[in-house]
Amino acid sequence: MKNKAMYLVRSVLLVAAGATSFVLNAQIQASAEAAPESMAAPESTSDIDTNDTSALKALLSDMRQFRANFTQTVVDAQQNVVHEAQGVLTMTRPDKLRWETTFPDETLLIADGEAVWNVDTFVEQVTVLSQANAIKDNPVMLLTSNDDSTWSMFSISQLDNALSKLSGQENTSSLRSFQITPKQQGGQILTLTLTFNSNNELAALTMLDAQQQISTLTFSDIETTFPLAADTFEVEVPDSFIIDDQR
Repeated sequence: MKNKAMYLVRSVLLVAAGATSFVLNAQIQASAEAAPESMAAPESTSDIDTNDTSALKALLSDMRQFRANFTQTVVDAQQNVVHEAQGVLTMTRPDKLRWETTFPDETLLIADGEAVWNVDTFVEQVTVLSQANAIKDNPVMLLTSNDDSTWSMFSISQLDNALSKLSGQENTSSLRSFQITPKQQGGQILTLTLTFNSNNELAALTMLDAQQQISTLTFSDIETTFPLAADTFEVEVPDSFIIDDQR
């Protein structure tokens, strides 16, 4: 059970913990005036990447809160399902997240801005990780950063509608997906794909890791404005629980 709990921590952190702050306060740079059509040169790859980066920043800039039901599926390189989960994900600024699973087990993961707490009531254990270390050099950091030097570490490209299809979603024409790829190789995350629905809400996260495992979070019943209880991102550890502090 401990290994399963640690896998949950790792997969959630890599896919979602970096998304704990949807407010980027992104200021989209004013684009240069287009040259006359007769003088315009073909759009270069760098121009396309810049345009896609600006488009992604614009989509993220207004998302101050996020709460949704989720379905998570993780498959290995042979497309075998190695993990499935369902639950509720709540995120808000600054850098806070609450992940509650209802299937296959009831677990709780909270990122409070400094540390990530994984509470496993079945084994009565709490695992604590540094939140900063969990998302270091990870593409998901773009969801919490508006720093130009950070964004320049990644290539961003908008995918075709055919690649944006979500499970049970028939109309893919209204979906927009952006693939984020680190320019420097050697990290644990090869690509992160963000898919937005027709309301410009984050509808799915898909991550490909160095072990060729693909983790997909699909969201439903999405809310972006809602009241929050004061203790939403607080953790009370019972005296009987074992604390594994890995910070």
